[in-house]
Amino acid sequence: SSDAAPAVDPVAPMDYAQAGSWLCRPDQQDACEQAATATSISADGRMTREAFAPAGDPPIDCFYVYPTVSRDASANSDTIAGPEEMEIARQQAARFGAVCRLYAPIYRQVTVASLRKILAAEDPGSDRELAYADVKTAFEYYLKHYHAGKPIVIAAHSQGTTHGKRLLKEYFDNQVLKNKLVAAYLIGLPVTEN
Repeated sequence: SSDAAPAVDPVAPMDYAQAGSWLCRPDQQDACEQAATATSISADGRMTREAFAPAGDPPIDCFYVYPTVSRDASANSDTIAGPEEMEIARQQAARFGAVCRLYAPIYRQVTVASLRKILAAEDPGSDRELAYADVKTAFEYYLKHYHAGKPIVIAAHSQGTTHGKRLLKEYFDNQVLKNKLVAAYLIGLPVTEN
C-alpha cells in the first residue's frame, strides 16, 4: 500500500566494550582522573582547598549520568565526548572517585540545540528513548562486566536524572539489585513518583 510508513533503519547500539564509549571507567585514564581540587567554605566564610585523589580499592561503585551539555548541532549528540562532556565529568563526577569506582558512559543525549527548540515550542527532532537506550545498555554492560556485587550509587543531573530515575525503577525498585543501592543523587529536576 502507498500509505505504508517508510522503513526506518534501526540505530546501532553503543558498544560499551570500547574504552572510548566511557567518560569515566576505573581501568583507564579519563575525564575523572583530571585534577578535581575543590574549595570548601565554612560557616564563618573561611575558604580552604581540598585536594583530590582517587581511591585505590574503593568498596562501592558509582554510576554517573551527566546533564544536557552536548553542543553538537544535531538533535541527539554523537558518540564522541567533546570538551563539554569531559569538563562536566571532571566538575561533577570526578570527586566521587575518592570513595568509589566511577563509571560514566557517553550517551547520545538530547543536545543543547534540541533543548532550545523544545523551549521555543518547536519540534526538536530528538529521540529521548535513544538517549535512555544508551544509558540502559551501558548500565547492563557495567553489571555484566564490572559490578562484581559491590554496592552502587546512582548519580545524575538534569537530563541524566531522567535516565537515572528510569534505571532505579527498572533495576532497583523491588528488583534483585534493591539491596545494592547505597544512594541515589538525582539533581536538577524534580524527583517524584510516576
